Amino acid sequence: MSSSILRTANGIIFPLTLLFALYMALKGHNMPGGGFIGGLIAAVALVLYRMSHGPDAMMRLMPVHPRVIVAMGLGIAALTGVVPLVFGEPMLRSIAPYISLGVGDPVHLPSALFFDVGVLLVVVGVSVGMIVRLGEEVEDE
Repeated sequence: MSSSILRTANGIIFPLTLLFALYMALKGHNMPGGGFIGGLIAAVALVLYRMSHGPDAMMRLMPVHPRVIVAMGLGIAALTGVVPLVFGEPMLRSIAPYISLGVGDPVHLPSALFFDVGVLLVVVGVSVGMIVRLGEEVEDE
């Protein structure tokens, strides 16, 4: 089902789509967007990659099973939610420190960013897992 035009275009579209997914995920803790939207955009990029290069190329690109990605994302999100309880704060309480990198202005790094990363991983894992499984069903027929 793949074509040389799709494979060639995907060489440009894939990295740009992942970059846009990262942008949406990083802007999400201050504005609309975040891990969910970033995860959906990244999943679209991965599905397009699978369509253009085939299922074997997809497995080489993502050697980790989607369930592992989902588990990592749930772990990161849960840990981000529970850590404030250790310090006597409400669950999912976010702090927003500015961290100096030694060069230039300090970087704003809210703890909600880690929750968004966890959500992004869950969305990518579930979406890619469903697409891979559906692809296996179609190929078996």
